[in-house]
Amino acid sequence: MRRLLIPVTLLSALLTTTVIWACSVPVFRYALERWPADQYSAVVFHRGPLQPEQQRVVDLFAREGAVARQSANVELKLVDLDVDPAPQDLELWKRQDSQTLPLLVMRTPLPAPVPVGFWSGELTEENVTRLIDSPLRQKIAKQLIDGQTAVWVFLESGDAEQDKAALEQLKAELKRMEKTLKLPEIEQADIEQGLVSVAPESLKLKFSVETLSRKEAAEDYFTRMLIATENDLHEFSDEPMALPVFGRGRVLYALIGKGINPGTIEQACRDLTGPCTCQVKDQNPGTDLLMAVNWEKLVTPTPQEEKEIPDLTGLTSFSKQGADAAQGLSMSKEKEQKSDQATPKTESVSAEQTAQAEPATAETKVQTQESDSADAGTTELPAAGTTEAAQSSSLLRNLSILAVLAIVIVLAASYIVMGRKSES
Repeated sequence: MRRLLIPVTLLSALLTTTVIWACSVPVFRYALERWPADQYSAVVFHRGPLQPEQQRVVDLFAREGAVARQSANVELKLVDLDVDPAPQDLELWKRQDSQTLPLLVMRTPLPAPVPVGFWSGELTEENVTRLIDSPLRQKIAKQLIDGQTAVWVFLESGDAEQDKAALEQLKAELKRMEKTLKLPEIEQADIEQGLVSVAPESLKLKFSVETLSRKEAAEDYFTRMLIATENDLHEFSDEPMALPVFGRGRVLYALIGKGINPGTIEQACRDLTGPCTCQVKDQNPGTDLLMAVNWEKLVTPTPQEEKEIPDLTGLTSFSKQGADAAQGLSMSKEKEQKSDQATPKTESVSAEQTAQAEPATAETKVQTQESDSADAGTTELPAAGTTEAAQSSSLLRNLSILAVLAIVIVLAASYIVMGRKSES
């Protein structure tokens, strides 16, 4: 009986999870809109008070500092080695095997693929700047924000012949994927729940490739970061790598050497374009990159940002408008004073006129709103019954899954009863 209960329990949990977390939005788009980038850790080891120039670098990480203003996903941790540091901090310091102080150590998000950190060096503004940003990272971010499915970073090995063959294989297969893959049909219920902010037909199935040399000085820190997204990538320094970046700068995983082949490339593309079956980020593979990008602002523009900016008026025009407004205000006050001196009968008539005017005003507002919506052309109201149909479809889907779950439980209970009878 116990052998039967285990698979039944697992199946029940699986079906329950499907009901709660199923989502028809493609993984790459759901990640772009709803998965905040994980925080990197900048650990500064020092002894005693920091010098003024060192403190200025530390202040870059403050709430109003340059790092925060650039929206880089990194947080600072100061560790004074003279003030009884925590055991895990002391262990991290010992593993650096360095006497430099203050020492800046950069770690990938926890649980860190490379616990010791992927870079360490002097605490300088230049190092901080290069760690949080680089030209290639900005280029990748722009493509993702523009709607690219994924940007593949091809990290060269240094062997020209080997790199050429792998790169050609990667580009050819990605072109094939763009033609053969189909994005999942997004259900109306998911659109109504706000799981995607753009029209389904506007989603792109587009892959691009950015080539990166391990010797490129401007991207040295970024190269180290890419290799640190998995704990053993540093062992393949003589092999080319292909790393798909999606969402808000998240690396799915690395394809290495002969692993850059049609089968693995297709599987990665399918993983990125399929429906997001589990909306919990931590239950999905991948490691976020450190990037100075304000994803929240750039991914989903606000209505104010989408509106056209009106033509600016000159100071003379502004002054004339101000004078007209002041004159209108003065006339309004005079009318108010005359109204205050009116008889109750006049007030009654005014109230009656106001009451009669209110429906017309409300009707005018509705007409104005409808006209504005038609002119804007940004959102179409669903046809009558569309919302109810979507909700019914979602309800039927969930009821079907629950029905299957109920049948499994009933069958399991029947087997248990029959087993007990046979034992007695």
